[in-house]
Amino acid sequence: MSKMKKRRLSWKASNSSQVVGYKLYWAEEGGVDYDSQSVQLGNVTGIVMPDDVAAFTPGNGPVEFGITAIDELGNESDMVTLFAPYQFSVPDAPADLVMETMQEFHTPPAPPVNEADKEAFEESHPEEAEMPRRILQPVSNL
Repeated sequence: MSKMKKRRLSWKASNSSQVVGYKLYWAEEGGVDYDSQSVQLGNVTGIVMPDDVAAFTPGNGPVEFGITAIDELGNESDMVTLFAPYQFSVPDAPADLVMETMQEFHTPPAPPVNEADKEAFEESHPEEAEMPRRILQPVSNL
C-alpha cells in the first residue's frame, strides 16, 4: 500500500447567520465550477485531504478546489477557489526486486585477541569498535 502526504484545506467561516454548511468542489487541471465534482460538508472550516472526502479520488495532476457556503434553503454563495499545483498522487512503485547469489564471500574482520590488536582494530574499523563483542577461547579436550 502506498502512502501520500495529507493536505489540510481550510477557510474562514461565512459571516452569514443562516449558513448551515459548506460544499467542496474540485477539478483536475483547474477550471473548477458549480458543475465540477463536489461533496457537501458539515458546518466546518477545514478538512484533511484526502481522508475527510471519500469521493475525492486523487489523480495525476494539479487540482483546483472551490468552496461555497450553503444556507438552510440550499442556496450557495459565490465560490472561493484555490489552485493546488501539487499532485495528489504517488509515484509508480519500483519493479523486479531480485536477490542474486554471488560467488564471492564476505569475510568480516577478525576480532582482536589482545589489547594492542584491539586498539589497532578500533582505529581501522570505528564502526565495528562500538559493537559489543565476546572473544571466544578454544576449549581443550579433556
